[in-house]
Amino acid sequence: MSGGHFNDHEYIYYRVEQFADELENDIQNNNTSDEYGYVRGLDQNTIDYLTEQVTFLRKAAKIMKHIDYLYSGDHGEDTFMNIVKNIEGNHEPYCKWSKDWHGCSCGVFEST
Repeated sequence: MSGGHFNDHEYIYYRVEQFADELENDIQNNNTSDEYGYVRGLDQNTIDYLTEQVTFLRKAAKIMKHIDYLYSGDHGEDTFMNIVKNIEGNHEPYCKWSKDWHGCSCGVFEST
């Protein structure tokens, strides 16, 4: 599978994934000083909200990828709908999706 229908945006879903990765890294380093000695030190409520957004962004990026595959002819409608329905929440309770879809262990992403 290659996608590419929305290639004018250079696989923008990948950039959304990168943004989520960078945000997650910044969250993890919230109370760590940078090379200039600056500590972001955001409030825990803000960190909790941002953590939820990392999950949302990863989910959105995955759906964007499969929309691209649909419009590129790499997915048929049935396949597309099955995949996005799974992405939208049919994960087992033990699934790591809530933290990192790369580490999904429930099998939803095995065929994607």
